[in-house]
Amino acid sequence: MDSFEWNKILGAVLGTLLFVAALNILVDEFMKPEKATTSGMTVAVTETPTGKPAAETKVDWGTVLSAADTAMGETIHQRCLQCHDFAKGGPNKIGPNLYGVVGNKHAHEPNYSYSSAMQAAAGTWGYDELNKFLTSPQAAIPGTKMTFAGLSKLQDRINLIAWLRTQGDTPLAIPEPHPTAATAPAAGGGPDGESPTTQTQTPQPGEKPQPTPPGAAPTAAPGGAKPPAAPAPAQATPAPAPAAAPATAPAPAPSPAPATTPPAH
Repeated sequence: MDSFEWNKILGAVLGTLLFVAALNILVDEFMKPEKATTSGMTVAVTETPTGKPAAETKVDWGTVLSAADTAMGETIHQRCLQCHDFAKGGPNKIGPNLYGVVGNKHAHEPNYSYSSAMQAAAGTWGYDELNKFLTSPQAAIPGTKMTFAGLSKLQDRINLIAWLRTQGDTPLAIPEPHPTAATAPAAGGGPDGESPTTQTQTPQPGEKPQPTPPGAAPTAAPGGAKPPAAPAPAQATPAPAPAAAPATAPAPAPSPAPATTPPAH
C-alpha cells in the first residue's frame, strides 16, 4: 500500500473525529440548562386565598396550645419536607433544618446561608412571630428566600406550631391563659341567649296590638306607661232549663177475647 492510500485513510479518520467534535459542541449548545432567575424554590400548595385575609385578634396561646391537635400538625408539616428537615442534627435542604426552631433566633442555623432580610430580622421565633410568618412569609419578612404561600387557616397554624414545639430539646414554655371576655348565652333562652318572656314588641302607629296569650306577661306600653287592664270576661248566664214533657197516659189494656164454645159431638 502506497503513501497515497495511507493519506486517504488518515484523512477519513481525521474528518470523522472533527465531525464528532462539532456535533458534540452543537448538542451542548442546544441542551444547555436555563439559569434560574430567582433564588429559592416555589412550592405549589393546594390552598388558594379567597380574598384579603381578615384581621385576626391576638391568639391566646395559653389556651389554644393545650387544646391543639399535634397529630394534625405533624400531618401538615409534611408539606414542608421538600425544603426542610426536622430531625435533630438533620441536614439543611433548600431551607434550613428546623429542629428546635420554636423559641430560637431567626437565623439559628450556623451552616445555612440565610437571606440578608432574615439575618437582619431581630428577635426570636416566638408563638406570635411564627403565626405571622406562617400566615404569609413574604409579608412577615420581605425579602426572605422562602416562597411558600402560607397557611390561611388559623387552626392549621396552631396545630403546626404545637407540633413544632415538641421538636426540640427544651420546648418553649406555654404562657398563662388570657381568654378574652365573652358573654355566654343564657341557658334555655332563644337563639341570641335572650329568654322569650323578656322580649317586648311595641305596636306601630295605626297598628292594632296583638292579643296577649293566656298566662303570658302583658306587653309593655311605650314610654313606660302601664298597659291597659284587660277587660274581665263576662260571666255566662245560665240557660233556662227545658220545660218538662207532659206525661203520657198509659195505653188501654187489650180486651179479653170471647170464649168459644166447643162443638157438640
